[in-house]
Amino acid sequence: MLEGSMKQPVVESLHHSLVTVYQVSSYLDFPFTLNEVADFFLPGADISGDELRQRILSGDFDDIPFRIENNCLLTRPGQNPNTRLVREATSLQKLTSAGKFASVLVRLVPWVLTIAVTGSVAYGSAGKRDDIDLFIITKQHRLWLSIFFALVLVRVFQGLRLEPRHLLPFCMSYVHDEHGFRNETQRSANPLFARELLKAVPLVGKSHYRKVLEENGWVQTMHASSYIAKLESLPNSDRESVRKKGIPIVLDWADAFAFFLLSRYLRLRAYLTNLKLKSHGQQMRVFDPLISRNSCVYTSNFYRWLRQLWHNGSN
Repeated sequence: MLEGSMKQPVVESLHHSLVTVYQVSSYLDFPFTLNEVADFFLPGADISGDELRQRILSGDFDDIPFRIENNCLLTRPGQNPNTRLVREATSLQKLTSAGKFASVLVRLVPWVLTIAVTGSVAYGSAGKRDDIDLFIITKQHRLWLSIFFALVLVRVFQGLRLEPRHLLPFCMSYVHDEHGFRNETQRSANPLFARELLKAVPLVGKSHYRKVLEENGWVQTMHASSYIAKLESLPNSDRESVRKKGIPIVLDWADAFAFFLLSRYLRLRAYLTNLKLKSHGQQMRVFDPLISRNSCVYTSNFYRWLRQLWHNGSN
């Protein structure tokens, strides 16, 4: 617990994180709750939402022009808690649509270990135009076959109009096989990545998702209470997935061929999408496709901005 005699470096770190929260909330025009901020946006600070409220009201952070209303931290003029209600309703609709998609995909593709939703839908801040960002982990050397079937299924959902159009913009923005994800976690031990892992909403493969969290215990050092609460909400991951020996090598070749074709297709599509985003002045949504044999990750300018904001605060 943070006492009144907090050490100066801790105070400065907390102050910087709150400044960052203010910037992000203002940009998104989305008010975060006090509990959200305390649990997910103040890495390393053992502080509750009520304690955060007391510190703000007591004038500890008077230079940050927050307003508190209905347990929400408001920033820009005209922002109000009702914004959350509208966005949360839209996010829930998109999450339900993603659940239907994931349940079909996992039946068709036996190599998928986990499918979760991340980004604005997971945070409950999605607007109608926002993509549904999917976080997928597959078995090793089955990533690109899985992506192929996922892309086909997206087209089927869209062609059959199984949901309204704004509930079908699925984006495979963060897809790895086991090896690729292991490498990613070794490179990305930072507050933003920790928060993304904790805020992800697993749709299928929940026990494997729990295993992912257990294997990345460093997340607990940044968001202790949220980490523990997330583990408690997930099924036990004691059982290891059974791996078949002697997997036909033809599937390895098929996955390599799918990588050869799809990596070129996705890079071209990313280039054309970015041209469209730039022409509409949506520079923060422009992204780089980081594509390899084991991973397919889209990193947007907005995500880079968030990463830089929290990185500066940890220096």
